[in-house]
Order: sequence, then C-alpha cells, then structure tokens
Amino acid sequence: MKKEEQNKYMNMKNHKLNIWWIVIILVIMVIMSFIYIKNVNQLIYRHIYSNVKELSEQTATQLNLAIIDQERFVEIMVDSINRGYFKSAEDIFDRYRGDLGNYHFTRLVILDKNGNGTTSDGYTVKNYANIEEFFKQDEIYVSENRPSTVSNNQVNIYSKTFKLDGKERVLMATINTQDYKSILLRKLFGKGGTYLINNEGTVLIDSFGTIQEKNANIYKYIKDTYGLKDEEATKIDNMRESIKRNEVGTFDVKLGNEIYFIHYEKVNINDWYVITTAANSTIAEELIMLIIILQIVCLLITFTIISICVYINISNQKKNKKLYKIAYIDQITILGNEAYFKENGAIYLQNNNSKNKYVVSLDIDKFKALNNIYGYEFCNNILKIVGEKLENVLPPNSITCRISGDIFTAIFSYEKNIKNLLDKIYNQVSNIKINKTPMHLNLSIGLYKIKNGDTDINKILDKAYMARAKMKGLYDKNYYIFDTILENELVEEQKIEACMEEALKNEEFQIVYQPKVFTNTEKIAGAEALVRWNKDGKVISPGKFIPLFEKNKFIIKLDLYIFEHVCKDLKLWKEKYNYVPNVSINVSKAHFAQKNFIEDYVKITNKYNIDRKDIDLEITESATIDENIDVLQILNKIKEKGFTISIDDFGTGYSSLSMLQSMPIDIIKIDKVFVDKANLKSDKNIIDYIMLIANHLGVKTIVEGVETKEQVEFIKKIKCDIIQGYYYSKPISKEEFEEYFNTNR
Repeated sequence: MKKEEQNKYMNMKNHKLNIWWIVIILVIMVIMSFIYIKNVNQLIYRHIYSNVKELSEQTATQLNLAIIDQERFVEIMVDSINRGYFKSAEDIFDRYRGDLGNYHFTRLVILDKNGNGTTSDGYTVKNYANIEEFFKQDEIYVSENRPSTVSNNQVNIYSKTFKLDGKERVLMATINTQDYKSILLRKLFGKGGTYLINNEGTVLIDSFGTIQEKNANIYKYIKDTYGLKDEEATKIDNMRESIKRNEVGTFDVKLGNEIYFIHYEKVNINDWYVITTAANSTIAEELIMLIIILQIVCLLITFTIISICVYINISNQKKNKKLYKIAYIDQITILGNEAYFKENGAIYLQNNNSKNKYVVSLDIDKFKALNNIYGYEFCNNILKIVGEKLENVLPPNSITCRISGDIFTAIFSYEKNIKNLLDKIYNQVSNIKINKTPMHLNLSIGLYKIKNGDTDINKILDKAYMARAKMKGLYDKNYYIFDTILENELVEEQKIEACMEEALKNEEFQIVYQPKVFTNTEKIAGAEALVRWNKDGKVISPGKFIPLFEKNKFIIKLDLYIFEHVCKDLKLWKEKYNYVPNVSINVSKAHFAQKNFIEDYVKITNKYNIDRKDIDLEITESATIDENIDVLQILNKIKEKGFTISIDDFGTGYSSLSMLQSMPIDIIKIDKVFVDKANLKSDKNIIDYIMLIANHLGVKTIVEGVETKEQVEFIKKIKCDIIQGYYYSKPISKEEFEEYFNTNR
C-alpha cells in the first residue's frame, strides 16, 4: 500500500475511530446525562418534598409562635388582674387597648358567668351563647373559629378566667381568623400555596383565595374540583385518616394535568393543620434549566448548585432571624423581651464568675397617664429612649430588656460603688428629650444583689421587683436596694403561709370582743368580734396576717372560723345568762366573689339556734363600690336572711348618696380617722355631715376609735347612737367580756 493510500487509510481509520470515540463519548454523555437527569430528577423530587415539608413546618412554627405570643399576652393581662392592679373592666381596657394591635387582636371582652359584659371598643354583650365553654377551662383556651357577635368576621377567641374583686369572670381576646392568612401567603418555586384546616378537614384559611364556599371541606373540594377517582382519591382519603390520627406526611397526587406535592403539618392548637402544595411544573422548569446547563459546562452546574445552596442557606438564615425576632425581641425598643431575659439571664448566672452581680428593675411612674395625655406613639418614643439610655449607662456585657409595658430589667456585674451607678441611672434615664423638648420622668428603681447560692432567675427577678415596688410612694429616694427588711418580709410571709392551715386546725386564732356602748346611757350595746393569732405564746398582730390572708384568699376560711366561734359564744351566753349581746363580725370582700356565701352563715346560725338579728355583718365601704360585683343583690340577700348590716370605715371610700339610699343597711360606722382629725370645738366637722347623711337614710351611727373624754363629749353633742373605743374598753377575751356586759347592762 502506498504511503499516500496508507495515510488515507489511516486517516479514514482514525476518522472512524474518532467517530466511534465521538459516538461512544456521545453515548456515554447521553447515558450519563440520562442517569444524571434521572438522579437529578429524583433529587429534585426529594428536594421538592423536603422544601414542601420545610415550608409547611416553618409555616406551622410561625403560627405556633404567633399563638404562643398571643397566649403569653393574655397570660400577662390575667396575671396583672389577679395581682389586683385593676379595679374595673374599663381600667383593664384602658391599660391594654393600645397593645392589642401588636398581637393582631381586634378587641378585648370581659364577661361574667351569665355571658354579660362589655368589649374594649364599646359594645355591650348580653347572654353570650355557650359561655360555659370558656369558664370550664383552667388554662389559656383558644377557640375554634366562629362568627363574631359584633361583626361579620370569623374570629378565634383566646380566653382565661380570673377573679376581679372576688367575682369569677373570663377575659376574651378576639382575633380575626383571616389575620392568620399573612403567615400562610408564601409561595414555593413560583407555584403552590397553603391551606389552614381543622382535623375534620374544614378550611379555615385559603391562601389561594379560590374556595368561595364557607366551611368547605378540603378533601371533598379537591376530589370534586379535579374529579379524583381510584388511586388518586385514595391518597386524599389516606391524608384525611392520617390527619385524624394526628400524624404528618408528604405525598404526590395528580390533580388535573399536573402532579402536585402535598405536605400536611400539625399546628399545636385546636388540632389545626397546615397543608402546603407545590406543582409538578416546578420540576419541568428545573429540568429544562439542567439540560441547558449540561450543554454548556459542568462547572456552571456546580456553580448553580452552590448558588442554590447559598440561596437556601441565606433564606433559612433570614427565616430563622425573623423567627428569633418574633420570639425574643421587643418590637418597640429592639431590646430583648421577657423570654430573652430569662433564658439569657440564666446563662449569665452560670457563666459569669463576678462576685458583684446585680439585677435592676425600673419602671416609669404613672406611665398610663402619659399614654392618655400624649398618645401611644409619643410614649413608644419614650420607651425607646429609656431603653437606649439604660443600655448605655450600664456596664458592657449587661443584658438589658424590656420585660413588659414600661418595665425594664437588666442583669450585670459591677465592681465599683453600686449606689453611684444607681444615681447615674436615675439622673440620665429620668431626663430625656422628645423632639428636642426636655422631659423629666419619675422612675421607680429596684436593685437586687445576686448571692452565690442564687440560681433561679425567676426568684432573682421577683426580689428586684419587690425592691422596685418598695419605691412606690417614697419620694425622697431615687432607688431601693433589696435588703434584710424585704428579705424578712418575704420570709415572714412564707412562714405565715406555711403554718396558717395548721394554725386554723389547732385553733390558734382566738376571738376577742371590743364592747360598744349607748351614747346616752353608756350601757352595753354589744361588741365587735376581732381576731388575734396566738402562736407559741406570742400574739401575731392582725396587721401582719390579715392583708396576706386577703391576698391569698385564706381570709374566707378565717371569716367562717370566726363566725362559728362567735355563734358558739352567743349560744353559751344565752344558756348561761339568758342574754345575747349584739355582735358585729367583719365580712371580707373576698366572700362577695363566691356564689351564695351567705348560705354558709345561715347554716351555722341554724346549727347553734342563733337569732340572726343579733349578728351585725360589717362590710367595708370599699367593697360596696366594686362595679364588678352586684353588691345590692348580695346585701338584699343578707338582709332577707335576717342579719343586721353595717357599713364599716364610712367616709374613707367614695360611695354616692344615691347608692347608699338603695342599700338595705342598718348602721353606719364612722371611721376613727374623722374623730382624730375633728376640731372638737368647731360647730362644723365632717362627722356632722356624715350624721346628716345617716339621719337622711334613717340608720343608726357608731363612732369607733374613741379614746378621750373630750371625744366622748363631742360625740354626745352630735347625738351619735353608739360609741366604740379604748375610752370604754380595749378588745378583751370572752371571759372578760362576759364580766363587762354583766356589770353594764
């Protein structure tokens, strides 16, 4: 073969070889492309599954966080009410009306057990249907969506029961169900959306906006809309059964001409579910892009994958950051909130080895009044500036937070003179500028120095709060540092509460009687029953335990104990002396919140065969002006049972004459403060005007706290009916009182 031909042959052979190599390479590339596309297709399927699931989980998480935040707001409101910070529903509405928008609530509603009450936006509610549904819940209760009674919206109701002035009520905070839609309006790869349903399949929220029918069933809607049968219909039925079993899952189903990926995720309230969908066309778009990428260069594929990963990572970081802000950041001051403080404060306690660690708590006095005068926007600026100033004046690495309302708290370490720092805090934080206008704030600042054994951040916070509360009314101090006085008060209260039940069981509470005498004859007119606590030979002053018992409601048990012992004594005196003095017994305001409390008193009088006209039930004037209690109904029932009724501490409250006229009272007790302040030589005193009111109402009068002969002469001059006080006798034992009335009747 000639070299020329050989070269030609070799060229042809090489050409064929090259063609074969090209073919082989093309085949390999095609095969690899098919394998790659198949793998990528599977990967994308998994990716779609994962993203649908992730989106659904994140949507459910955001809903849960929003609901938790709303529940926490309701919990804070009820806790404030139970602490006695409010006297009426309107006080509650005034305090929290401005905060409703921050939690997407439309209104507050306060109802009694009959379903009657008012709303924060001025509606009156009467005979609210199914009111018992809310009263039988012990914790925060979130209702299913239901029609609003004052609008055309569907609403959900957050509720919790509480007691206001002893009467059980329920606080409701309503949110339009459609407000949850903002969380659900999220797309996946340009297509898809979400539904919010209950576990029966009823559609609560439709982010597509395609379902027009109210209370539509999602399973029926999907099957009817796309005409599903056989396998595809079974998949929808399987989802329904899985949801009934409180399970979560992901699957694909053919709807019309598209394959849809569906994930259902549980929301931790009312058995709600989030259903997230993504269309098959997403995959087709991705495949076209991948083929183009394969034809260009593998590097671009790598770059694209890296870009997608970076995008997903950045997206997740943004979502996590948003969730973090919702859970831990106060939206007004951008400081941490209460959850942030407690979580990070606990970490601070563990990791900070400084010997001088402190918690400071600060609030702005009469901040509610500032809100009323200047408006919420102006006062929000005050909160921002106070937060900034407090953060700036405290040492580095401090944790400064806005706990709630106008309350700021910080934990920090400081090695220098702490009093100098507190003065600096007061001076800098109390003097601010709003729109270049100087403004002075009155602050209450409490400080607690953390001890080595302190590990519970909640108890530490409570002690700082106690110190801050001690500041109220102290106008000569800028701050109060938790000290042994407060520690002893706390310990003393704990000791009293620890042994009060046992003390009642052991009859350590003893009844004493302070005689009352007729003004004109100075003969016995009766007595007031009082209580003393004799523990281990030492007498505990009522001033120490009565306020605590009123706060923790133990006063109800103690009042019944006193009442029964007085009835025993009355029975004894009747049998022994054939004489029953009229005895007045104090009735705590806490009883008024109980249904039919007077029936317990009636049973006791029947048990000892006591004529109820011989018992005078003393009710403080402040108890009669509680608008949350139907006082007239209670007083009428007491009167109906035959008891005498007296209004105690008259003149210290704000009863109107018209209200007093409608009350079935028998006696007005004039408080000793008016005797002490009276100008006994003057013709006109406050007592004179009280006597005019008593004469107008046709009721008897008693002046208590009388200690001098000059006071007695004055009382005789104004013609008061009965006198009570140390001038005649201090409170004395049962035996001493027997001797007193036997010699003075």
